[in-house]
Amino acid sequence: MNYRLHCLLAAGALLLSTLPAAGDQDFPLVLDTHLVPLASSSPDDTVTGRLRSLGMLEVPSIKIHGIRLSQLSGLAWDDDEGILYALSDKGYLFHLKPEIKDGRLIGLSVLNVVTLTEPKNGKPFKYGQADTEGLDILHGRNGRKGDAELLISFERMPRIVRYRPDGKAIEELPLPTPLTDRAAYQSPNQMLESVCVDPTLGVLTAPERPLREEPEGMTRIFSLSGKNWRYPQGRYFGITAMECLGDGRVLVLERDWGVMHNLVTLSLVRLPATPSNEPLAVTNVVTLDASKGHQIDNFEGLTRHKGNRFFMVSDDNDLFVQRTLLLYFELTEL
Repeated sequence: MNYRLHCLLAAGALLLSTLPAAGDQDFPLVLDTHLVPLASSSPDDTVTGRLRSLGMLEVPSIKIHGIRLSQLSGLAWDDDEGILYALSDKGYLFHLKPEIKDGRLIGLSVLNVVTLTEPKNGKPFKYGQADTEGLDILHGRNGRKGDAELLISFERMPRIVRYRPDGKAIEELPLPTPLTDRAAYQSPNQMLESVCVDPTLGVLTAPERPLREEPEGMTRIFSLSGKNWRYPQGRYFGITAMECLGDGRVLVLERDWGVMHNLVTLSLVRLPATPSNEPLAVTNVVTLDASKGHQIDNFEGLTRHKGNRFFMVSDDNDLFVQRTLLLYFELTEL
């Protein structure tokens, strides 16, 4: 969540209280989505940079079994089950089924929604204490059903926890220094928004904004094994998601989202097995800019679907002026 818009929360909460609920309908629940062009003045298959849009849906903010479908900040694709997991900031996990026809995203259904539990006591998080942000999957492409696990990163209380898809916590993973120190972060809301798993480098994460000790314009990507790599970061940008591509490369999602700046970037970096003190070489894949007609929102979740195709989702912050957008796209070069 980006709190430069925090002043609108009260108004947003008031309006949300009037939105429709899905009641106790059975799953799967077909959502009343509608297609939104990525660029208002271009056809739906517009290409920007290396990104080709394959359909973008506006997802309704409705209550499903008492849980609101909103504030989605993490995605993970389970190829074995055909499930798109979507993580809410509030500690809920949605099991989604995208409808793809002729290679394009045209619809979305909810298969289930579960409440995440605290790793220490196995109970649901107390109100406002979850702040679950980053999401990735383990054993999601091994050809076996029923063995997937999820990695979830947190803000406010920085940590990374393994979960089962039913929401039950398995274990909390130890973080390297200095990520364990809450005082090292610039704010409680700029902690661990991203997590992904590389088969060689292990679990990777990065603070949304550089730690206080970092020089201006520089942050770091951390492995839980203790390695770290220097990553150049723009002044107003925050790292909101990372997707490990399996070969040492990482696709990094950053956004500068606020009242005056509405930009989203995807960048590609390669992490060498042996880190050096030199900053990583960053290749810009695409920049989406609201001032140039791109219909974007506060994109925070990213996951690979198949090959060069990915999903990306926006966090609506529970504000009536924002939307939950699910973008399906391919990268023309990867």
